[in-house]
Formats: sequence, C-alpha cells, structure tokens
Amino acid sequence: MVWTDLIIGVILMLSGWLVYRFPMMISGVNTLLGGISTLVYIPMGVHLIVLTIVILAIVVACVLLGRKHDLGLQGEEGKKERRKNWIAIIITVVVFALVLFFFFKGSKPATVEVSEDYITAKGGGYSASIALNDIAEANVLANWPSFPIRTNGIATDEVGIGHFRKKGGESCMLFVCTDGGPLLEVRTVDGKLYYLNCATEEETFEMIAKVKSNGR
Repeated sequence: MVWTDLIIGVILMLSGWLVYRFPMMISGVNTLLGGISTLVYIPMGVHLIVLTIVILAIVVACVLLGRKHDLGLQGEEGKKERRKNWIAIIITVVVFALVLFFFFKGSKPATVEVSEDYITAKGGGYSASIALNDIAEANVLANWPSFPIRTNGIATDEVGIGHFRKKGGESCMLFVCTDGGPLLEVRTVDGKLYYLNCATEEETFEMIAKVKSNGR
C-alpha cells in the first residue's frame, strides 16, 4: 500500500546515506530491507506519524540549507534565491496538508444508505446511486472475494473505496470497511457490480435488512 511504500522509501534514503559512509554495509542493508518490506506489519497510525516526520524534516532542511546558501548572496541575486526557497517551503507545506487531508478523507468508511428507491454510497470522493428497481441480483457474502487490482480508488488496511477489479478481471465498485462484517454484492441489470458494507457489522446488517425489505 502507499503508506508502506513511503516508509520503506524513508528507510532506503537513510540506508543510502549509511552505504555512502560505510560502503561495506551494502549487502547487509539490502538483505535487511528485503526482510522489513515482506515481514513487518506497520499500523496505519505509524505510517502517518512517519509521513509527518519526513515532511517536516524536508521543510526544516529547506529552511536550513536555504539560509546557509543565502548568507553568501547579496543584493538582488540574494533576494531572488530567498524568494525561491520560500516558495519551495510553501509548496512543501501545502503538499503536506493535502496529503493529510486526503488521508483522513480516504481512510474513513463510506456511508451507505437505503431509501425506498435507491442504495446510495459515498466515501473518499467516490459515490454511487443504485436504483433498487435496477438490481438483478443481491447476495450477502460472509467471505470476501479477492480484489487484487485497484484501477481508481482508495485502498488501506481499513477501507476499500472506488473502482477495483476482482480476481479474474471483472470490474466492480467497492464501498467496504474491514470492520463492517459481511458484504452485500449487488449486480444491476446493466451488468454493473458493487460490493457494499458499513462501518460496523450492526449497521451492515441493518442496511442489508432494508434492501431485503424492498424485495431484493
């Protein structure tokens, strides 16, 4: 997942510095990183903390390096360089804020509501409105199918939202939470496939009951 990639990236940068200083470490570092990337589970909270530290470290580094460089520049040239450094710092902070915004937005479970005519799902910037009259088949799945390919969506340890492909290549849309219990598999008359549940098992069973009460 993307957060694991970020953390492994930080480890790679640190190991690059160590290898530069101590070239004989290259073999051991390579083996160590391979083990970390395949064996160690890192909770989502730790991912976010590491990401925050990395971004803040970049900002601090920009400030310190820019200040050191600017001390040797005078006049208009110095002003231009200082302006560039501040622009770089502002861009870094904005990117950091956007990453946090999309992380918090995307990591929240989707909301799934059932009315008399529609199943409406929203989350992570994605949405779907499924007319109950257009449902050709609806099944409750205790065992989750495999969704190995994310074509356009959000995938974390807690949620899957957006467009995915099932094992075998069939396209589908997910609004699922790992703590939400079973999935409601919905296939419409035009061939679209959806997998839905809620933030908790209780909410999921209530949602499924509403769909069944409408004859699905």
